[in-house]
Amino acid sequence: MNHRNPDPSAPDRRRLLAGGGALLLALTAGPLLATRSGAPAPRDDGDPSGVPRAPASLSPASGWMPGVVRRPLERNFVVGERDAQRGLVLHVQEGEGSLYERFNSPGIKASSHFWVSQSGETEQYVSVLDRAWAQVDGNGSWASVETSGFATRALTEAQVDAVSRIYAWGCGTHGWPPSISDSPGQPGLGTHAMGGAPWGAHACPGTLRAGQRSDILRRVREGLPLAG
Repeated sequence: MNHRNPDPSAPDRRRLLAGGGALLLALTAGPLLATRSGAPAPRDDGDPSGVPRAPASLSPASGWMPGVVRRPLERNFVVGERDAQRGLVLHVQEGEGSLYERFNSPGIKASSHFWVSQSGETEQYVSVLDRAWAQVDGNGSWASVETSGFATRALTEAQVDAVSRIYAWGCGTHGWPPSISDSPGQPGLGTHAMGGAPWGAHACPGTLRAGQRSDILRRVREGLPLAG
């Protein structure tokens, strides 16, 4: 977990490069983004637990995913300073429980855009238009998701589904391609380890969870509309 440091030499870039075609935009209405049956409708004014949820009507321009728990950080991220939308980087928490309090602590210099519990509950801490502090030199071009648990244990079925939903949303709203990435210059669903020393020289999320990316993307592709 202690591998998040901002890049002090990063340029102050305020314009966001977002790609994607009409085909991927259809994902926002696809089955992967549907809320669970019987779940209360997302709202922005808080729920009985006091945790606000992102409203379903959020504009893609906000960088906040609709239908997930929204817990904006007060610190440990930078507004703007994203220079590209190459995709999503998969991380492992090496622990359990929400990371909001940790990431919102003064001086921690660590954060991620999303966190997914083992039951599939998803929290978003930072807009994907802003720079979270998750993978050092990769922070400007990549969004990030922490997953509860340990590198020696596979993502649960609920986690695979939740990460699929995040990625499907990113495909439709920010042009993330539905493909695996194994290098920082290749857009797609990547891992913290692929960045090597410039990204902190970590093995995160481990080979077991990295290998589950094909299942995540299979679910994403199943939500794509048929051509023709």
